[in-house]
Amino acid sequence: MKKTTISVFLLLGFVLFTFSGSSAHLRPDQNFAAVQVPLNQAGVLDYSPDGDVSEWANVPSIFWVTHDMMVETVRNIGDPDASNLAVKVIVGWHPDTDQVIMMEDRFDDAFFGTFDGYQETIEFVIDADHSADPQFFNVQDIGLDPDRYSGALTQNYRYQLWNEPPADMWLWGGAPWAGVPPYAGVGWSFEGDLNGGPGTLSMEMYMTAFDDLPNPSTGPDSPEVLFHEMVEGEIVGIGFALQDADDPESNRYNGYWTNGGDTELYIKATSLVDYTLLGFNAEFWVAGDDPTAIQTDSWGRIKSTFAH
Repeated sequence: MKKTTISVFLLLGFVLFTFSGSSAHLRPDQNFAAVQVPLNQAGVLDYSPDGDVSEWANVPSIFWVTHDMMVETVRNIGDPDASNLAVKVIVGWHPDTDQVIMMEDRFDDAFFGTFDGYQETIEFVIDADHSADPQFFNVQDIGLDPDRYSGALTQNYRYQLWNEPPADMWLWGGAPWAGVPPYAGVGWSFEGDLNGGPGTLSMEMYMTAFDDLPNPSTGPDSPEVLFHEMVEGEIVGIGFALQDADDPESNRYNGYWTNGGDTELYIKATSLVDYTLLGFNAEFWVAGDDPTAIQTDSWGRIKSTFAH
């Protein structure tokens, strides 16, 4: 246990050092980092986007974004209530695929995520080259052609669940080829009442990083498509909004929880936060049942205290 604890402090120190030289778009009060996910012996990403979030169980808490770290920006409801909604989000990445991976572990006392037109989902935005585009939708407001540039320089994704897997992945804007496998996808599972009752959603979503994804493009070889090469230590812009709605008849959010504190993350990259891409270290991602300094504060233990 002593060795594990020291290693965690060293990693935490590296995270803080990495962020000390960055200039965050928003939330300078928080450090955000993406963990490099490993490949298995077959060369396949171990995260296996199938909705089994147990694969992320040993990622230390410095990589977590939990509900209490997010900001509600629509209803001004104040502090989160874990008996109503509780969430953990982890962002991962891998240099061989140049993909961002996100997992969501969510308890909701009233989940309506499968209702058509009434999605309880996460909206996830990537500014891979960290250019802080002033607009990536409504680009005509800054003199750009929306048929070419809407969603091209910064990409916006979300998922739509149905009564059973699979799910639909939405890539807002053009270039629909980039919103389906092998470039993007989603896997999920649910324990509880899927249609309006309490339960726990386990979701994994992956997205390819692009510097430019023109709307008219039809595939990876189309002119002007630029893939982003992900490199350990670099900073990317990432924003997400967790949408919570407890009454499908009201047609309004009970909570719109963002990691950056700005509702408009869906239209401008200046609303995102800085994420540092950290390398994989086997010491911090080890399967097993032995308790460690990390696991004693595990999400499973935290969730066991929720009032269902």
